[in-house]
Amino acid sequence: MPCIALGLALLLAGTAAQAQDKLAAELREQIVRVPASVQDADGRPVQGELLVTTFRPQGKGPFPLVVISHGRDSKTRAEYKRQRYESATRFFLRKGFAVAVPLRLGYGELASLGDPESSVNCSSPRFASALAAAAAQILEVARFMQQQADIDPQRLLLLGVSVGGISTIAATSLHQPQPTAAINFAGGHGGRPDVQPGEPCQADQLRQLYGRYGELDAQQAKPTPTLWVYAENDRYFSPRNARRWAESYGQAGAKVDLRVLPPFGEDGHKLFGTGNDVWQSLVDEFLAPLGFDKPGVLAVPPPTSAASADEAALPQGGVKLREAYQKFLAAKLPRAFAMSSEGRWGYAIGDDSISRALAFCQRDYDKPCKLYAVNEAVVWSPP
Repeated sequence: MPCIALGLALLLAGTAAQAQDKLAAELREQIVRVPASVQDADGRPVQGELLVTTFRPQGKGPFPLVVISHGRDSKTRAEYKRQRYESATRFFLRKGFAVAVPLRLGYGELASLGDPESSVNCSSPRFASALAAAAAQILEVARFMQQQADIDPQRLLLLGVSVGGISTIAATSLHQPQPTAAINFAGGHGGRPDVQPGEPCQADQLRQLYGRYGELDAQQAKPTPTLWVYAENDRYFSPRNARRWAESYGQAGAKVDLRVLPPFGEDGHKLFGTGNDVWQSLVDEFLAPLGFDKPGVLAVPPPTSAASADEAALPQGGVKLREAYQKFLAAKLPRAFAMSSEGRWGYAIGDDSISRALAFCQRDYDKPCKLYAVNEAVVWSPP
């Protein structure tokens, strides 16, 4: 019986890169190209085909759509790979969404075409042009996806991280198309975490821009509900700035629900990518009243045994299975171990361990896996 032991190994750079290049059939993962043309801060045209990774739930649809927009590191932008956000993607697939994750102009294989999201300099940044370019690409991807037969064009969620977060708010304000909701994770531009943690270049200019985006959205017949999520220890954009920006946006007449969460890890700016266990229930709560009430958070089955350390209690045998379970038991919390009735298995530790353990167990496998143990308790029940 073939078995699988993934988890810690996927944290290794080489293995992770190989895994990223392989399309996940169980997620109905595909790559599409979307033409886009924008201008940089000096008015020069930058155009190319955006590399967009898409995912769909099982079924025929029509599915609501979420577009997830990445952040920016100007020093490494040429090294960006195609974007996937697999844990977040699985969360939205469980909620019934199709997912589109574009790699924008100026990053990765598109870096040589130009850098339309550059703010040029810190003393007099050109944020407005940078964010206009990013917003235009987000909307182009949304329009492209809405033309697909299995996408519901009336149910659109825009979500972005860091520069992708504020760009999502910029895109939302244009209503072209109008999103049902928008989520801004740690949004901002011009962060200086190594020079002045929490204080970006010209934070007041960003406050004014957020206010302008709020005015534009409030002018629409139906302002867009937005959720803003920041962490107390964000090294790019401090809670003080997040509150001032949200206040500016809200005072303009737009809808904003700001959540400043407790410190996360060493840098709360990484919350979206590595803190799924923290934010997913918050997003479930935000989206439920808007008609997206199918839960994305995985429920943990009740314990069937208080202790998970009894290796002899495993319902299947096999040396490799038992070796993997011993490694699981030696791993730090949080952790999860999944199995199938035929002895297939996978485990994961850390953030989103439950979802990842199930995913590792079921990768390239067409039969269901179930959780066997979560943290220190056995949760397995016979099929």
